[in-house]
Amino acid sequence: MSSDSEWILSRCDELLASFTQYEERAFLQQVKLLVLKQDQRLSQTEGELDGRIWNPGKW
Repeated sequence: MSSDSEWILSRCDELLASFTQYEERAFLQQVKLLVLKQDQRLSQTEGELDGRIWNPGKW
């Protein structure tokens, strides 16, 4: 996980602790979910790129 992702997630956690409105809390939960999914997709894409670089058949 990148440091940017970790920062965003920790900031969301801080804000979640202070927010009381349902809408605000729901929004932050979805932001956290989005960050986690994007981080997962980035990791998968990096793995695919590494695999293609080392596979001469895919060149």
